[in-house]
Amino acid sequence: MLVLAEDATPTKSALRRDRVAPWQHTAFIVLILALWAVYGALRSKSGAMPDTPRWLRYSGQIMALSLMTGTTIAGLYHRRRFIRMLVGRIEWARDARAGLLVFFGGTALIVIVGLALRPLQFLHLTHTRDVVIALSPHTGFELALWVLVSASAGVCEEFIFRGYLLRQVLHWSGSSVVAVAITAILFGSMHLYEGTAAAIQITALGAWLGAVAVRRGSLRQVAIAHFLQDAIAGLALFLHH
Repeated sequence: MLVLAEDATPTKSALRRDRVAPWQHTAFIVLILALWAVYGALRSKSGAMPDTPRWLRYSGQIMALSLMTGTTIAGLYHRRRFIRMLVGRIEWARDARAGLLVFFGGTALIVIVGLALRPLQFLHLTHTRDVVIALSPHTGFELALWVLVSASAGVCEEFIFRGYLLRQVLHWSGSSVVAVAITAILFGSMHLYEGTAAAIQITALGAWLGAVAVRRGSLRQVAIAHFLQDAIAGLALFLHH
């Protein structure tokens, strides 16, 4: 493992150019994510929903995301500097405004892609709305836990996809477009349990978030947008019940 001296802080461009972690570690992370995606898709297709309480599933999801993020961090070459680069200097008001703009842009993109998919009925694209509703919060306590899940997804998933994986693929390919596209496809596949149409929409969202992350050089704005995307969707479903 490469260890850098404490005073040898690499620049953002150097971190984008250098390897993030050993390829074996990245392959392991991708394998876990792929298995996670396949499991969710198969469970959704079978229609078999777990009978465990939603609050327990939410708690398990927070724990799984935390463990996955910890595993990702464990393989980094220069952990502190890499995380410091991804976080950057926090400016609460500006970051909140930028996060809102990214959220609105992502929401508009989801709507546009959804409308574009409507004429493609011959592809038999699906929306497993029943599964999504079953997983959504039904009580105030569950809604509070959903907000925590949304926060953990905003931080953990953005770190894994738009932080670690995007920059590792960028190093391998030398192309921001390739890195954004590959990580967006992997991100979308994690949502196949919502149906193929939803997975395509979320792939488009992943590409948007990846492009913003590359442009901004940090994860603050995309993490806020991701949190809002999940939290507001959960709130809407809660109010719909």
